[in-house]
Amino acid sequence: MTRKERCELAIKRGYTYDPETGIIYNRFNNKVDYIQKDGYMKFSVNVNNKLFAIGNHRFAWYWVNKECPIEIDHINNIRNDNRICNLRAVTRQQNQWNRKNVKGYYFNKVAKKWYSYIRINKIKTYLGYYNTEEEARNAYLQAKEKYHKI
Repeated sequence: MTRKERCELAIKRGYTYDPETGIIYNRFNNKVDYIQKDGYMKFSVNVNNKLFAIGNHRFAWYWVNKECPIEIDHINNIRNDNRICNLRAVTRQQNQWNRKNVKGYYFNKVAKKWYSYIRINKIKTYLGYYNTEEEARNAYLQAKEKYHKI
């Protein structure tokens, strides 16, 4: 069952969405507010005793835009903030720009310096060699701010 079919089924079954608050309600007008361990909110619809999960952010986007993009970004990086003003359709690459644990620098043992780089459209772009880790990190963060804009 596709994401679109899941969302349409949920609507047929009485699920609604409030774009101002980001809250989804089931057919009994109860909040659908289960937060998973990864921080995202999901609910399920039952079809012939088989459960199909729907991300709250995906349902919210479909409710307003009637489309199911491949990636939906939470602008403020809060995974359970599903207000429509906090959601945007993005590419896979753009969504990866939000990752916090990525670093575009490393120590080059041969040169005995810190090397900094950034990926732009799948191409690794050299930012330079630096004497300290902090300088390499700052070069990466400046480039990230410049090139990884949505």
